[in-house]
Amino acid sequence: MKDLVSIMTLKQLSHISGFSVSTVSKALNNKLDISSSTRKLIKDIAKEYNYRPNTYAIGLRKKKTQAVAVIIPQVNNSLYSWFLFNIEKLAYSNGYKIVLFQSLESPSKEKECIENSNDGSVDGVILLSKTKPLIENYNHPIEFIKITENQSQEQLEKYCINSFNALLKNIA
Repeated sequence: MKDLVSIMTLKQLSHISGFSVSTVSKALNNKLDISSSTRKLIKDIAKEYNYRPNTYAIGLRKKKTQAVAVIIPQVNNSLYSWFLFNIEKLAYSNGYKIVLFQSLESPSKEKECIENSNDGSVDGVILLSKTKPLIENYNHPIEFIKITENQSQEQLEKYCINSFNALLKNIA
């Protein structure tokens, strides 16, 4: 079973190990109120079953997902692909993953993407668009990058870096 990708839950791990969900959670999180022998046993079982913590559950508990929504007009445009390439490199180097949305160059679709990302699944949004939308009351910061027809890749990369850094400051 070691080589299989696991969808093992904490509850299933609890059942297999014979310990409560609370004890399993504490052992996996190195809490001091769990004995070292119990912690080792639970960690060995978790490793054997390829247990991976649910990052969404952790994000909900900590109210920080380490994910950023990126909204671009379309993925099959070389300029937008260049932006996406750079923003993902930046996100990854800062411990974030991206959730990608395509607006299909529609202002109403941009608004829908922003609203869909307002459910706690991301810590912030970077929007790449030709027009700045009305940014209303959202649960997370939104960085807007205006794109023009004559923008160079170098300019877009600079805007990408600046916007991502500004977003990180607003997330903290």
